[in-house]
Amino acid sequence: MTTTATAPAGHQWTVLRGPVTGETVTATATALAARHHLACEHEESGRLRLTDPRTAHTLVTVRWMSLPPQAPRTLGFQVPPPAAVEILIDPHPGGHRLAAELHDALAARLLPYTGSELDGIRAAMPLLEHYSRPNPAFNNWALLFRDHYLEHSTGFVLAMERAGIPAEWIFTLDKGDRTWNRDRVHATFLARGYRSDVLDNSAVNAPDAHQHQLARVGAEIDAFLDAAHAAGRRVLAVDDGGLLARGYGALGTPRTVDAALELTVSGIKRIAAAGPIAIPVLNLARSQVKSRLGYREIADSCLRRLRALLPDRKVIGRQVLLLGYGTLGSRLAAQLRALGCRVDVVDTDVIALIDAAENGFTTYRTAAQALAASTPILIIGTTGELALTDTELGALPDGVSLAPFATRDFSALTEGPHRAAATEIPGVGLRVTLPGGRTVTVLGDGRSMNLFEADSIPSQGYDAYRVGTLIAAAALCADPSRVPAGLHTAPADTAITDAGLWDAYYDLYAAPGATGRPTVKLASPTGLFPAVLRRAAIVGYGVAGRLHTEILTALGATPAVIDPKHQDLPASLRSFPHQVSDLPQAVAAGIDLWSICCPTAEHLPVLRAVLAHNPAARVLMEKPACRGHEIGAFTRLLDGHPAARIVVNDQYRHSTALPAFTDLIATLEPGAPLEKVSVLFTKDRRPDSARGRFVDRDYGVLGYEWLHMLAVTRHILPAPAWEHYLAVNLATTTTEPVYDPRLFVAALTERTDLPLPDSRSRLHLRLASSILGPGQAEDTAPAPRPPWRQGLRAADDRYRHVTVHAGRTRFTLHLDPVTAPGGWQLERNHHRITAVRDGAVLHDEVLTDSPLQTSVRHAVALLFADAPVPPPDLAPLRRIARLAEILRQRAPHDLAAPDASRDSA
Repeated sequence: MTTTATAPAGHQWTVLRGPVTGETVTATATALAARHHLACEHEESGRLRLTDPRTAHTLVTVRWMSLPPQAPRTLGFQVPPPAAVEILIDPHPGGHRLAAELHDALAARLLPYTGSELDGIRAAMPLLEHYSRPNPAFNNWALLFRDHYLEHSTGFVLAMERAGIPAEWIFTLDKGDRTWNRDRVHATFLARGYRSDVLDNSAVNAPDAHQHQLARVGAEIDAFLDAAHAAGRRVLAVDDGGLLARGYGALGTPRTVDAALELTVSGIKRIAAAGPIAIPVLNLARSQVKSRLGYREIADSCLRRLRALLPDRKVIGRQVLLLGYGTLGSRLAAQLRALGCRVDVVDTDVIALIDAAENGFTTYRTAAQALAASTPILIIGTTGELALTDTELGALPDGVSLAPFATRDFSALTEGPHRAAATEIPGVGLRVTLPGGRTVTVLGDGRSMNLFEADSIPSQGYDAYRVGTLIAAAALCADPSRVPAGLHTAPADTAITDAGLWDAYYDLYAAPGATGRPTVKLASPTGLFPAVLRRAAIVGYGVAGRLHTEILTALGATPAVIDPKHQDLPASLRSFPHQVSDLPQAVAAGIDLWSICCPTAEHLPVLRAVLAHNPAARVLMEKPACRGHEIGAFTRLLDGHPAARIVVNDQYRHSTALPAFTDLIATLEPGAPLEKVSVLFTKDRRPDSARGRFVDRDYGVLGYEWLHMLAVTRHILPAPAWEHYLAVNLATTTTEPVYDPRLFVAALTERTDLPLPDSRSRLHLRLASSILGPGQAEDTAPAPRPPWRQGLRAADDRYRHVTVHAGRTRFTLHLDPVTAPGGWQLERNHHRITAVRDGAVLHDEVLTDSPLQTSVRHAVALLFADAPVPPPDLAPLRRIARLAEILRQRAPHDLAAPDASRDSA
């Protein structure tokens, strides 16, 4: 599938293809027509017109049709392949701007990587997935990332986001090469809430010729740095030297980043030319992980791209001239010789020439000498410097092909008068006519040819290098003062080795019988600890069990699934369709972590069975830990097994959206007491209830979202108010229940007034939940731009809103899933924070956060740490049990439900 990168011009139509539906096309065109007060007329299936209702004149015709399964738009593939639509946008006289706007609106839906495509990119980089758990080293940091826009670059930036850098504090810059999916990467970054732009290598190398572009991008970078520093964040640059060459790491400049990682040898040269450095810079370009692993993949991509651009040429047995015998050139020379080529080598470094000669290559000090002695059909440049001067150009054989794998090697032909007179061969390169009528072909566009209209480095092949970069970044950000200003390689190598990456890489890719999954040390909140997560047992394979399986697998565990209900047990995993108590002892003894995700009524019996197998078991339980009347039995079981390590998962206590929300309140209304707090969690569970699923007759609506709501409330309320809320006499609480003979209480609103410290006023707290259908709280329509989209999914069946009134401002946190007025939606794990004062929107922000993933990873770290695990906090569950008892006493009729009060001590 493809999409057009530019909007239609003149009288030309444009065609887009991608995984959308005809309904999406119609909805996008209809919304555009409404904004311009035009008519959207449906002529027939798959065809509509945008017309001026005053004149009935057609401005744009849109046609679309379904396509058969298409080739993947990524390096990997999805099974089954997504459905696709081909869209033709045909502008009529006077409709060209409208057609361009429609094109851009549809392209914004088509270009970003889909969720399944992003999952594929993550799956192709298992080491990066494993190491990218939240890391406190990145607290209060922002990221400036400049590199090629490739799939493994996308995987890396998403990993940095998962590791703890919020989307709004990520600024990505493309180096300007014509990579295959650069427009898709750019659109994906924008859709996730990053800033994204281009800082072209040619502009960095020749600033006088690109003053306008540098001024514009420089202003954006300056603004990002100023905003980050004003917000108390330090800025990390992950770069190829372009940013530092522009002065963002130099002594005496008005603005600098706070630390940097250097990715390329050409970047090192730029840094050296820029003068003394005022910040610590870790040299990943010369790191062991790039030298030993990365360059093998780069050389492989270079040779594969070369063969792809010369499909009609015989290369085997032919003469090839290689300019540069460095880290990349030496690997290419060996690969070309293995292919059967006769390779001559030129290098200005005599030690490199000796190395090449002693490896059996014919060597020369200059290209002129080599060209005088042989007639190559192909010349390859890897020096990163001017490799062919006018003198050598005069000696080039007629018809020779030039393959640049560094930008400057053949710049004598790709810049200046030769470039102006060259003929472009689309998809191949430039045909240049030299004096005397000889012609040569520069493959690609004169830059790194392996990236010319390609994404040729496998994501999995660059997995280890991208992980090494992330590990080095975490080590540097944890304490940048430990590394003095200047360029350093050793700290990066040390951090990568200490993190266990080499062992993980070997076990994953190289060892006999490699597992296919990394098994490495897990990072605790305070550092590395020796315990290894190898095998996890997931008890219950419902929604929560599937998610736990996915997260624990990403952490390196080999999962085993235990589910006596046979709930679609996966064929790809080892599974046991019987009770935990029946599990063979040899199997139970090999379990490092138990994840209990079965229905709440089964938690206590399952925990008893687990502890019978292993009294010191590590156990992760989904909330709630047990039913309210089982709290006493639960605590006695824990008291009888002091060596057991048990964590009850409470995902919203680990949501990064909540501290961002309370920080905004403190920023916009400093010192103002909270006046009203409203927490509304609703979900339509009627279809589930009709099938007998998720039916809680003990607590009704209190057994579904109420613990999540209390976790949210706890974070927002001042600590004294929260303690007062837990201790309040529930008999005096105002409740508005909706009783249901099948579900006990199907909806509930609870109102409580709480005293505030240092204030005569009281805080009005309202908690409301329903399982009878979705309900939407007060919200504002967002600006119609990415990451907001329409038609992402069917209407949401649940809403999770938090509203706080403080001072003159109303603050709203809309937790995933988010559908705002106007049908605007956000992708999953995206949340919205707004602040409105006197009817004006002061703040409207989208955050990316997966509370479940964060909380599970945090729980695993606690379970494997050396420090004692805090006992489960059962106070919110006790309150729910007491509230359910009060509601049952007030019920107007006998609901025939279990008595939730027994054994509640």
